[in-house]
Amino acid sequence: MFQNKTTQKDVRTWFSENGYRGEAISFQYLELYAIKPPGWEQIFTFEVDAQEVNKEVRRVYGVVFDDERITKAAEKFRVAICFDRDEHQKKLDEWSVGFIAQKSVKNR
Repeated sequence: MFQNKTTQKDVRTWFSENGYRGEAISFQYLELYAIKPPGWEQIFTFEVDAQEVNKEVRRVYGVVFDDERITKAAEKFRVAICFDRDEHQKKLDEWSVGFIAQKSVKNR
């Protein structure tokens, strides 16, 4: 599978800006989960090992919304993180309403 280096970089930056050591994140996966035609709006799913500053490494499941039409970073790129798979799947389901989406990531 190919890697999305731009989205990985954006996720690392988000973690750094939100109290984690973004440079130390270890991606288990990051992939496109859903897309809304014609393709500007995309939902990505990811799983990482992340460390809050001065704390333990922790498994984090995340959802990314990216809209390629928007140039203002705060509106273009949003991240939600979860600490269990069920919560992660609920967030994916919620964010991907109206999108063409994968069935589920529960069996990862």
